[in-house]
Amino acid sequence: MDLNKVQLIWRATSDLEVKTIESSWTSVVNFTVVTNRKFKNRDGNSVEEAEYHRCVAYGKWAEVLWQYVNKWKRIYIEWRLRTRKWQDTEGRDRYSTEIIVDNFIFLDSKSSNNDEGDDTKKFDEKQDSNVNVEDEEVPF
Repeated sequence: MDLNKVQLIWRATSDLEVKTIESSWTSVVNFTVVTNRKFKNRDGNSVEEAEYHRCVAYGKWAEVLWQYVNKWKRIYIEWRLRTRKWQDTEGRDRYSTEIIVDNFIFLDSKSSNNDEGDDTKKFDEKQDSNVNVEDEEVPF
């Protein structure tokens, strides 16, 4: 059995925008997340390194993320990697590796100013995230 899984905990740094692939009326949200890594270099100095990840969610996942993700909300997401291949205008092969949403959990509470309860939400229902779309159909 093979495994293709990415796990990230990140904060949204901007509001998400949902779009629709007209040929299939599938919702899609494409966004970038940043994760940070702290380590000590050879000299013993603390270094912080940022890594940017291209992400995409389709269907129900796109709609729920768009509806609930606000700036700076912490989210745990399980993903899988997908590499798309296409040819540029000069006929050269180009590749783009994306992280496709499979499951997510909101980690922050409703409000940091009150004790109304936990707003942790888990979305783990299986859905078909194997949406097959042509590059020309992706609206960004």
